[in-house]
Amino acid sequence: MTSKPKIVIVGGGSNSWTPNIVRDMLLTDSLSNAEYVLFDINKQASDLTKAFLDKLAGRLGLTPRIVSTDNRTRALKDADYIIITISTGGLKAMAHDLAIPDEYGIYHPVGDTCGPGGWARFIRNFDVFVSLARDMNRCAPGAIVLNYSNPMTTLTDVLARLFKGPVVGLCHGLFGNLDFIKRLYNLKSEDEIAAKYAGLNHFFWITEARAGGIDVIADLTRRLRRQELGGLLKGKYADAMGWTSGRKLATELFRQTGVMPYVGDRHTSEFFSCYITSRKNMKKYGIERTNMSQRRKAYTDRTKRLQKMIKGRIDQEYFDRSRETAADIIAAHWQGKVFIDVGNVPNVGQISSLPHGVVVETAVRVDRNGFTPLTFGPLPEPVQSMVAPWAAVFTMWVDACFKKDKELALQALRLDPICSHMTGRQVNEMGRRLLTVHKRYITVF
Repeated sequence: MTSKPKIVIVGGGSNSWTPNIVRDMLLTDSLSNAEYVLFDINKQASDLTKAFLDKLAGRLGLTPRIVSTDNRTRALKDADYIIITISTGGLKAMAHDLAIPDEYGIYHPVGDTCGPGGWARFIRNFDVFVSLARDMNRCAPGAIVLNYSNPMTTLTDVLARLFKGPVVGLCHGLFGNLDFIKRLYNLKSEDEIAAKYAGLNHFFWITEARAGGIDVIADLTRRLRRQELGGLLKGKYADAMGWTSGRKLATELFRQTGVMPYVGDRHTSEFFSCYITSRKNMKKYGIERTNMSQRRKAYTDRTKRLQKMIKGRIDQEYFDRSRETAADIIAAHWQGKVFIDVGNVPNVGQISSLPHGVVVETAVRVDRNGFTPLTFGPLPEPVQSMVAPWAAVFTMWVDACFKKDKELALQALRLDPICSHMTGRQVNEMGRRLLTVHKRYITVF
């Protein structure tokens, strides 16, 4: 092991992920002078993030080596840690993931996890992730891989099947629930919360929680008899991405199951056909959609912000840690310490009621050995009935691509709960249209 780690960001030109992830590492003592390699097929984009990070490091009095490159082999060579934050085809491709399902009455609020939008996104990313895994095995077989790319469950599955080293998928969904609990009980820190949680990415459930001496689940069960989750906090509350929600769907699911679902209704709604195939229901539950013009504007705004900070003052938030935990995970592994965090890894029995192999989201121990999931046990029966069909569908997505079986992929789409209002012929038609529009990215079929 060298004196300082080599940390590679695949998708290093991301103006959303890279500035925040590397900022956190610069503010972590054991990583502050690491070597950072920003790899991106769009070198102009990674040059921009490098220029910003160079300036930030200088303001912090640090001298890390930060490299921008579009040469994948050179970037991955002898990497200690590899962080993946890519989306093949970018926003232009994603526009089709939303527009085509729209024509069949499926109105994705996000479109990056499940349903036909998530299905198409996975398939157009599959070949790239297979290629990445092979190059990582060749160039950095001893690396640790952290995946931020969606769909988290299935793309992490691809990496876990192919890469020889440890792989984990990271998402900040749980942090939204913890922040909600912290605010609700006026806690000073999340450290005062003990929670037990499990499920799939963007579809997890907190079955036990204590805030100080309060049994959170029991307290919320009592409160939600007359109120909704959105009414428990004073004022308008926005999540980490800036979206507000009355949490009407989260309230409904809590009442149905007796446990706390992910409070991000935009993501949770995409696992249930009834909420995103009816504009009336979307309005009733306050489920907002991110349209493509909003996504393009957000991308442009982030680019302009980086350019402005490179020329002028850096915003104060970049001198403080974000809520992401990639820096904590890498620091713990690098120093041989123990850190426990939420992670997505293949099920080896941590959720006993779901099939082995499917990538699940639970608490994971990080140490010198990599990632070890902590035992959860079976999901509560009402939750199991909701989660199990998705575990099966996600596994079929991945199997279909590895088997190069287009018909199996279409069968998985026909079994998708979001498509339950459609005939088999309609689903096949929609699926083939999505495959055709993304054909430049798909060689597996």
